[in-house]
Amino acid sequence: MERKIELKEQPPQMVLGKRFRSSMAKVAEDVGAGYGALFAYLGELGEFPSGAPFALFYGDPEGFDPEDFEMELCVPVSRALQGRGEIVAREIPGGLAAVTIHKGPYSAMEPAYGDLKAWMAENGFRHAGPAREVYLNDPGQVTEDELLTEVSIPVVKT
Repeated sequence: MERKIELKEQPPQMVLGKRFRSSMAKVAEDVGAGYGALFAYLGELGEFPSGAPFALFYGDPEGFDPEDFEMELCVPVSRALQGRGEIVAREIPGGLAAVTIHKGPYSAMEPAYGDLKAWMAENGFRHAGPAREVYLNDPGQVTEDELLTEVSIPVVKT
């Protein structure tokens, strides 16, 4: 089955975020600790997420290094909040993005990125910001094969 790819205008989004470097060998541990800290702080503030959590992946998507990459975990919030320590409060800019849905394990998302990059090349777009993975369901509530992730890459016309 061919993967559906769409162009979407993503709105700006207020978030609490935590940015760090990781590797594929330790990303699961880093993500668990990072989201744990973000949700604990959100709870201390008496606030709730305003949408699904997501991660941003910085750097050139063509040169992704599984041994050393920079990412930011983000929890959407409905209003500007105060950050603390490594947790920052900021607005993620909006813009045009190539978007697809991946169904299955997080460790098997590489084909979704490959399909997005191929579509971008075929349609005259280039990446214009960090790739985004929006986690649409909870890995604690569904099996790995049922996980749904919206994968997007901000784009501009070449």
